[in-house]
Amino acid sequence: MAWEETFMDKLQDEARTNPFKDLGKRMFVRPENQAIIFDITTKMGGCSNLYYSFVFWLPKIDYSIAKVDEYMEVTPTHIDTYNLTIAQKQKLEASIKTGLASAAQAVADYELLAHDMRRYREIWDYFKKGKSDDHVLRSLFIDRVDAYTGEGFSMVTMTKRWPTIITDFIRISGKKIETIDDIKRELDVSQAEATILKTKNELFNEWKILFMPTVKDRLARIENMAKSREKSVEEYKNWLKPYVARYKLMREATEQSPAEFRQDPIMTPGFSQAVAYTGVRLWVWRPFILTEKGKPTYEVYKMSKKSSNKANWVIDPYDDIVKTHVPEIAKKYNLKITDKQIEDIKNKAIKPFSSDVSYYHYEIEKPRMDPRFLYYQLFDVKIGRSIIKTPAPEGGELENIMFWPLETWVISQNIMLLYLIELWARDKYFTNYVEQLVGSKNLEDEVRKRLDEEYEKAGMPPETKKFSMFKKKQEKKEGIAKTSNNFSGLKDLFVKGPYERNFAERVTKMYLVESGGAYGELVGFIKKQIGA
Repeated sequence: MAWEETFMDKLQDEARTNPFKDLGKRMFVRPENQAIIFDITTKMGGCSNLYYSFVFWLPKIDYSIAKVDEYMEVTPTHIDTYNLTIAQKQKLEASIKTGLASAAQAVADYELLAHDMRRYREIWDYFKKGKSDDHVLRSLFIDRVDAYTGEGFSMVTMTKRWPTIITDFIRISGKKIETIDDIKRELDVSQAEATILKTKNELFNEWKILFMPTVKDRLARIENMAKSREKSVEEYKNWLKPYVARYKLMREATEQSPAEFRQDPIMTPGFSQAVAYTGVRLWVWRPFILTEKGKPTYEVYKMSKKSSNKANWVIDPYDDIVKTHVPEIAKKYNLKITDKQIEDIKNKAIKPFSSDVSYYHYEIEKPRMDPRFLYYQLFDVKIGRSIIKTPAPEGGELENIMFWPLETWVISQNIMLLYLIELWARDKYFTNYVEQLVGSKNLEDEVRKRLDEEYEKAGMPPETKKFSMFKKKQEKKEGIAKTSNNFSGLKDLFVKGPYERNFAERVTKMYLVESGGAYGELVGFIKKQIGA
């Protein structure tokens, strides 16, 4: 199975081999008799109907559901499916390449326009300052106008005869000079040089009169075009995002593992066999409600009667167990996960999910976590669907679906938070992938922010750096103290942890037995749909 390995797979493997690990500080148990493999073959449409009826039914019985991963593989001989999937993927690839090329060309055009805009803006600023910057305009005239009049005619080439002619031309600025004699007297130069200087000065004054409107028009035109190009660059990237997202979602199994189907006897393109295969992995969960005879729910969960307010957590799930694993999740997905982001995940988890971002138009508006409950039942459902088409006259088309497997876990709320953090991290990683590929403005802003921070650090005196480090340590201590205060009402539980510690008597004989009811409900639904 070509699933991308998640971080929670690692924790699941540890929990299978050692369900007693950190007992009391967490619960992460899979009942051994509550993992079943379904292998169902139907006529075309039967397996698809089963899958969609399953995912539409789950929210109706208060389950939250999230797609974790998916992949596909289609042989070219299955023409219908191939054209709908792989051929469409190739079209998306071509569109992405064209879009990226257009965006790159727009960037190149913008940089050229921005360069010209800066040059004309510089000249326009000198014109605005008028006489105060007349000597700068004279320098521009010498470099960009007079220098191109040719050998023997430009002041640059005349320096062989009059070494100070350029300086003398600039010295004219601000002086009341009308005749050649005035120039001779004011600058103390020869008759011949004074004649040249008078001519050049008249040309300079005429250039200013003619060039200023040209500069204004060109600056307005270039600035408008530069803004247009800058906007088009961002729009090209925004237009590309849906294409890249769709392309990434259509992941082929052999992308991750080229030898995935090399030993598979069903995928036989050499037989001209038409086979299409798709896989979907789901996480499905809801609060685990344990019932004990003679005990109300709040006593079973060590809850206060006042804790029915959904804004308050009975026990903060962001504990040391979660804090230990968050850096590992961050490393896996190349992210920086802060305490504030974890708090945001927690806050969104207790609000109706579809009020934020609804990935499922059919989902009942409900929170993904309930602060009143300490435990959850989570199903890790890996579903593989294949279509096999054999040639006529004796052939036909069949559909097969496998739940590989349908297994359930009983977990504490801190482990549930880890699942939600990884879902958030996978979404963030996917978004970053798309934005990095198209080079979005968000990433440019992040780079600018990082460069600003580097600049500030480089100019920061050592004493300030020490103070900043000390301040961070203080903030960390305050955060720990605040967390400890949240547990002040449950101090008796914190010797060995706030969650269930009696594995032999309570976990196996109560929690795992109770989880069988929900497990049987899902298994029963699938069997009913297939008529078993």
